[in-house]
Amino acid sequence: MNKIKVLEIIQQGEIGGGESHLLTLLSKLDRNRFEPIVIALSDGEMINRLNVMGITNYVVNSRLPFNFMVWKKMRRILEENSINVIHTHGARALSNIIYPASALKIPVVHTVHGWSFHDYLPSWKRKLRIMGEKFLTGKTKMNIVVSESNKQIGIRELGDFPCRVVNNGVDLAIYNRHDKNKSIRKEFNIPERALLVSFVARFIHDKNPLPLIRAFKRAQQNHPDMYMLMVGDGPARPDAIKLAGELAINNHIFFPGFRSDVPAILAASNIFCLPSIKEGLPVSLIEAMAMGNAAIASAVQGCTDVVTDGVDGLLVDMEELESGLSSVLQRLADEPEFLQQLATEGRKTVERRFDAITMTHHIENIYLELISQSNTSK
Repeated sequence: MNKIKVLEIIQQGEIGGGESHLLTLLSKLDRNRFEPIVIALSDGEMINRLNVMGITNYVVNSRLPFNFMVWKKMRRILEENSINVIHTHGARALSNIIYPASALKIPVVHTVHGWSFHDYLPSWKRKLRIMGEKFLTGKTKMNIVVSESNKQIGIRELGDFPCRVVNNGVDLAIYNRHDKNKSIRKEFNIPERALLVSFVARFIHDKNPLPLIRAFKRAQQNHPDMYMLMVGDGPARPDAIKLAGELAINNHIFFPGFRSDVPAILAASNIFCLPSIKEGLPVSLIEAMAMGNAAIASAVQGCTDVVTDGVDGLLVDMEELESGLSSVLQRLADEPEFLQQLATEGRKTVERRFDAITMTHHIENIYLELISQSNTSK
């Protein structure tokens, strides 16, 4: 039996939440039935990982939506690989391939890794993005939304559109605290008994690293044995490093840049903070909870789909983000039993709701449905 050729296309080759999701999906995909091919719209570490996995991949550089300059190349890739179904990740990935896909009558499923029209945008820009998302989701055969709140927001703003909720999942075998070495604290000279907070994300405005640094400063003044690792790269990283220096806490906050050993980072940590302005369904938060970290997140869509406040993590209102983050950090430092309770319940939540194997089975079934529908219509 010929394998089903699935093209996965994603907005960038650098590692972020969407890229981690895709790598996990590819690692669990049934390779006896499916043959994945990947297009990334920029180069980066993900391409190296795809090469190690033996997955055919292409870098088609495009920073623009609806970039007709790349359509010919996209079509050639589709034809040369005899693609049966296309899975896009992010609006720019969809907008760059939708017309070649339509011309070749290849069904497209699109994953919305969080809507682009969050509440903190200027109204004109928000309306423009809603129009764009409505247009794009109307061009696909099916849309995957990664959380129930994302589905409800989509229906409210876009009207009815074909969608299905498939929660992001993580590989529980990898995110297992007991299997990781203890070298991270030694590397950064962090005492074994110190309280270690971690932040793992791209350094961009949406992830809110600067308010977290100011909140950490306030908490650390009362708890001098508190440290923080801020892992990742991006345009806001220089500002974050500068702020830590201005606040005179750069001996307690470390910025190691991009790391390929995130599970070990999380295994060394006690608390994980994600103060995002917006999220789809944050993979990094799920990974941290799987690794037994007490989770702190902003009370925004996506995060609220993962964390139940006071049960398996803590949520902080955006309106009081900096003071709220400082307060909950100090609470967890003062109440180690509560910290451990949140960590234990967080792991249980991931085991129950966010397993990568379940996620992959749902997505595989969508591929099969779309191909069956496509064959019937021919």
